[in-house]
Amino acid sequence: MRTDRFENKAAFDLLAQPEHQRLLYGALKAANVTRGHAHFDDCVTVAHLTWLSAYQNFEPDLPANLADFRKFAFRRIKWRTVDYLRKQTLRTNHQVPLDHAVDMSIVPMQAREQHWELTDLLTELLDQCKPGERIYLTEFFLEEQTVADIMRTHGVSRRTVYNWRASLLEKASKIYRK
Repeated sequence: MRTDRFENKAAFDLLAQPEHQRLLYGALKAANVTRGHAHFDDCVTVAHLTWLSAYQNFEPDLPANLADFRKFAFRRIKWRTVDYLRKQTLRTNHQVPLDHAVDMSIVPMQAREQHWELTDLLTELLDQCKPGERIYLTEFFLEEQTVADIMRTHGVSRRTVYNWRASLLEKASKIYRK
């Protein structure tokens, strides 16, 4: 592998020849990258760097094997460009659209902290609850039963269930204000 500065200059001098410029743009065209492509400029840069890499990694001597080098460089540029575009497509597909980014939490712990606060509130509330309030808290909020289900299960009136709820909410608001 040739990596010294003079060999790199020789590689770009070789690329500066019109037939090699056509080869480079032909390889891009073979990879379906034309001037109207969204990543055209990036692909040209990748192609130039791939040309240098091909020049450095081509084993036989140049200019004696120039025709073989051209085939080697063409294939490397084409496939490196295809690979670059594939990676760009994967990256683009995994990005969150900007209109959905507004709803995302910047602080990753925010949701967990809210969960901890709610758990603390519920634990403290359960400690202060009377038996009827505890029934309402567990069955309505945690088991998601309706008021009618709670009435039937415990044999109480609708008014009783609403009283449990009112006193429970009053205790929760006192705890939350602390």
